[in-house]
Amino acid sequence: MDKKNQNWQYFPFYVKMDGAHIVIFGAGVIAARRAAALVKTTCRLTVIAPECGEEMKTLLAAYGDQISYVKDVYRSGCLMEEDMDAVIAATNDPKVNEAIYRECRHRDIYVNVASDHTLCSFYFPATLETDDGLLLAIASGQATEDTHKAVKAMRERLERELGAEA
Repeated sequence: MDKKNQNWQYFPFYVKMDGAHIVIFGAGVIAARRAAALVKTTCRLTVIAPECGEEMKTLLAAYGDQISYVKDVYRSGCLMEEDMDAVIAATNDPKVNEAIYRECRHRDIYVNVASDHTLCSFYFPATLETDDGLLLAIASGQATEDTHKAVKAMRERLERELGAEA
């Protein structure tokens, strides 16, 4: 197999999270899933949403020193107000998510639109933690439904074989 010309759209790399500030727009189930992954790091999270779902409330109660909640909505230009390293757009409004994406790209801020992989400058790999402290990340160089399914299947297989937790 010739791997010379794979033309990956995405490349997995680990990012130092000490001092990083991640802003999440939205506080529903998907936003809470992203926040739950990020609270395992040393970053600081700001969640901005008009309402807060139960899963996010649980995270806020458990990680109040790491997550702050601002009861507000996204407004054009509001990204100038915050000092952030990355943004996650996880609102229930595709037009708002796209507006967040456009502003982030204009300001050279990494952005993940949870509901649309075509509007992401980064995405979350599947991760596993082993009993001996390893953090394994499984990702694809392409962001398609087929590769997403293949990554999920590989994560589930490794969970069974290694006894690891997602």
